[in-house]
Amino acid sequence: MLSHDEQSAFEESIARVRALAVHALQRTGTAEGAVAFTAQLHHSLDAVATQAAAAGPVPDCTAGCAHCCHVRVEATEPEVFRIALHLVAEGAGSVDAATARLRQHVAQADANTARQPCGFLVEDRCSIYSVRPGACRKAHSLSVHHCATLAPQIPQNLRLLLDAEALMAGTAQAYQAVQLPASALELNAAVLAALTDASALGRWYQADAAALKPARASNAS
Repeated sequence: MLSHDEQSAFEESIARVRALAVHALQRTGTAEGAVAFTAQLHHSLDAVATQAAAAGPVPDCTAGCAHCCHVRVEATEPEVFRIALHLVAEGAGSVDAATARLRQHVAQADANTARQPCGFLVEDRCSIYSVRPGACRKAHSLSVHHCATLAPQIPQNLRLLLDAEALMAGTAQAYQAVQLPASALELNAAVLAALTDASALGRWYQADAAALKPARASNAS
């Protein structure tokens, strides 16, 4: 529970991020430019995580530790399109491999398979690490034991969480302020929709809030 002063500071941080992001988004001019702007959010989240680790306590997370890659992950539309464009830039092989894994993930999710690995997890490594969404960038644990035993509460750095949430909330509000949807979508299904529907990016840029609806992913050919 935050104190009144902490809550006020948190809300002020969101407002500052929103104002700066709105100004930047109004100058992008294209769908690709609006998508690319989300990289600024990700850079800021990485900086927050680095600063938090330097101040302590240090997260218990290490490369190859993939416990948090077996839970539901959400991403906003611009984050999803950033991932899709990254895969397309890597070539048809990357797109085909990712599409196959994502189709399998979505099918298993529809079958209510519990704690399945993220479709982007390959040999316990994130295959889209450089463009992973904000939810993954802020994820951390101060005790890998808690993660491994599926503890109901994971100890985390509150300062990191608050700073990250302010950045993410402010940026999402900025996209919405310029009439670009930025809601919380299930990562795997949304990226699958972006990869299999060539019209999705354009429709999103025309303020279509249904451009990445999961149903499109399962119906796409």
